[in-house]
Amino acid sequence: MGKKVFLGVGHGGSDSGAIGILVEKEINLRMALACRDYLTARGVEVKLSRETDEKDPLTEEIKECNAFAPDIAVDVHNNSGGGNGFEVYYHYKGGLSKTLAENIEKEVKAIGQNSRGCKIRLNDSGTDYFGFIRETVCPAVICEGVFVDNAADAAQADTSEKCKRFGEAYAKGILKTLGIAENPSAASDTEPTTGGSAQKLYYVQVGAFKEKKNAEALVTELKKEGYSAFVK
Repeated sequence: MGKKVFLGVGHGGSDSGAIGILVEKEINLRMALACRDYLTARGVEVKLSRETDEKDPLTEEIKECNAFAPDIAVDVHNNSGGGNGFEVYYHYKGGLSKTLAENIEKEVKAIGQNSRGCKIRLNDSGTDYFGFIRETVCPAVICEGVFVDNAADAAQADTSEKCKRFGEAYAKGILKTLGIAENPSAASDTEPTTGGSAQKLYYVQVGAFKEKKNAEALVTELKKEGYSAFVK
């Protein structure tokens, strides 16, 4: 059975989240959509709490997540308060939630963002402060990508392309946690040539099947027509 991931998209609609140089709800969505696209291209089933600018209460996020029954969940947020850098919160008991946090942090640092660390936050009862981590039935983390009210930090997410880098970093950390290896041909749009330059390639998915034999039959037909094809 394939892996399932739930992505919470913080705030939305009349709830803008943090406001500064950037508006949090907007970049949350851009990052989450990029994360989803990267994961689904690699065979992961993904559900987002929202895909447009609509109100997205935390209580509904948690209900949707638990009903979806994912393997792991990530809530996508961005920060405010004048600081700088990425941070990620995980379940206070550690486990796969902590592993997920550490894997995502490593990938975020790889795109050039500094990290404030992998953290826990407790409430007065000694359990997790954040409902998304406390009440989801699967291992979950909360990612805070940049500080929207810090000019230098906000500049790392002030375009769709920059937000995409964060979303894909989150996805890579998720894949590592799930034990899903990157497929080089699907993960990259370049292939080296003998001249040392790069040729841009585009990949097309032509079908999805419940039975492997049906997928293999289509591959056979495509190869007869001269196409390069494979089953993933």
